[in-house]
Amino acid sequence: MKWNFRERMTFLQRDLLSVMHRHPLELLLLLAQTVAMIVWFELKRDPDLPRLLLCGWWAQLLLIVNLSTGRSRWRCIYWVAWIPLVPLLLWSKLSAWVDTDGEILTFAILTLLALLACRRALSNERFVADALVYLRAAVLACLFTAVAYGLFCATLWSTAYVFGFAAMLWVKHLMGDLLLLMLFFAAPVLFLMMCDRWEGSRFRPSRVLEILLNGIVSPAVVVYAVILYLYLLKILFTWSLPEGGVAYLVFGFTMTALMVKALRLQLEKTAFNWFFDRFSLLSIPTIALFWVGVARRIGEYGLTEPRIYLLVCGAVMTFCVVLFLSRRTGRYFWVVLFAMVLFAAVVFIPALDPARVALRSQSRRIERLAGELGRLDAATGHLLLVPVSPADTVYRKTYRELYGALNYVENDSTAFARFGIQSSDDLMDLLPAAMRDYVKWGWEESPELAEPEVCWVELPQTVFAEVGDCYSRCYVNLAGWDTDCYVLKNDTLRFFLGTGSTVLEISGTELLKKQLAESGFDPTRHAAPTLEQRMKLLDYRDARCRILFRLMAIERRDSVNVIRSAGVHTLWLR
Repeated sequence: MKWNFRERMTFLQRDLLSVMHRHPLELLLLLAQTVAMIVWFELKRDPDLPRLLLCGWWAQLLLIVNLSTGRSRWRCIYWVAWIPLVPLLLWSKLSAWVDTDGEILTFAILTLLALLACRRALSNERFVADALVYLRAAVLACLFTAVAYGLFCATLWSTAYVFGFAAMLWVKHLMGDLLLLMLFFAAPVLFLMMCDRWEGSRFRPSRVLEILLNGIVSPAVVVYAVILYLYLLKILFTWSLPEGGVAYLVFGFTMTALMVKALRLQLEKTAFNWFFDRFSLLSIPTIALFWVGVARRIGEYGLTEPRIYLLVCGAVMTFCVVLFLSRRTGRYFWVVLFAMVLFAAVVFIPALDPARVALRSQSRRIERLAGELGRLDAATGHLLLVPVSPADTVYRKTYRELYGALNYVENDSTAFARFGIQSSDDLMDLLPAAMRDYVKWGWEESPELAEPEVCWVELPQTVFAEVGDCYSRCYVNLAGWDTDCYVLKNDTLRFFLGTGSTVLEISGTELLKKQLAESGFDPTRHAAPTLEQRMKLLDYRDARCRILFRLMAIERRDSVNVIRSAGVHTLWLR
């Protein structure tokens, strides 16, 4: 087809006039926003971003009202919908509100959902076609304005370089002004023009999209579903709870599958119909897996803002799956309305504010964990700032959870003050050095590099040992003998006594177990034994011999304690 420039310009002029006729208030707001940005740029002043963002967002609201009312008798709402903008622009707390998560949810999610629902398309085909029209219009508007701006910049800079005025200040200002014009006015106007031109049209899929969905994405979704079902079988056979993080995997899978299911409505040829036609029924086990994973995650680590939003998204996902169990009730329009209600509830109802709910949950979690560790003052509710014993390494996971909860609550100074500490790092100062990296960062020490905790037990300088006449031989000052006297290796103590063969062999595990039981010393709970415990710990006796150790190094471990090294003072044999 031959390109007719004059005809294309006529179409462009007609579409521009149509936009000015159908969207006058939106254009006025966009123009005011753009002019304000250019003025601030030329005056070298910082722009009032909260109010500029509000103007851009209100233009989107006016578009939603415009599309909702159309040419009906409710059209009068569109002409007065700008009035609430005036008090909002004068609101003194606008800047503080713009910095909150509620602003992001309102501007990004709620507005987008309202745009999808404003045409009230109950037909799924029509709903998906409208959503694709919005997406295509937005992408092409950004692409066209970017290409036009890039070509203009290349032409301007080339001309300025050739004729020698590239260093002039007006060139840079023209570039900046044009960038603001393209971003805040030209791109939105192009979006409106394309939306009006393609209104009510059916999306025409390309061959590339058909191959992408049928040949790549759909098989991947089916394979992922098989993996999730295999994981479900593993849980059933092992009779264990799913990992908490699996909830995110199930959510990503389900939303991807629902998106593919929606896009398939625009294709002429589809694949894997047996799977997507029964997807709601097939996804019931994975939805159950999602909620079990969420429950475990929240039960172990409490509520946080991301987990609250995950609950909201999971509720929308579950509602969509349940709704599409029936072809009569399965409508994307109802899913969008349900999502709008949930997100509006967490944004505008103070009692459901995710920040407050998460703060209460983490505060209760701190009280529970600190109570389990015995570090909570029941009278004042303050944390006890008592140094942590090295033996408390068995509770390092609990301390890590406590530190994470303190670090979360620390963002709210009022809630944090009730625990009587200045910073969550105050807890770090109380921990042994061996625990700090794990508690703060979750770093596990490398077995090759880590220095395990060792309890050194030494014989006192003056020792009186009553022997009796039940032993036939005595070997003293073994520490001064050659290395062929005795050795502790592979958890076994062997005595050679210079003979070249094993005279006596004792298991290190059994020896230590016996001595710990008789002395009453527990290396995991106490830093050092008492004098009485030392004497009993270093004096080993059995039916064959008696060994008096001058030194014993006990390595503390979570599961079992072992003798790391030992020095023998005297050996008696029967």
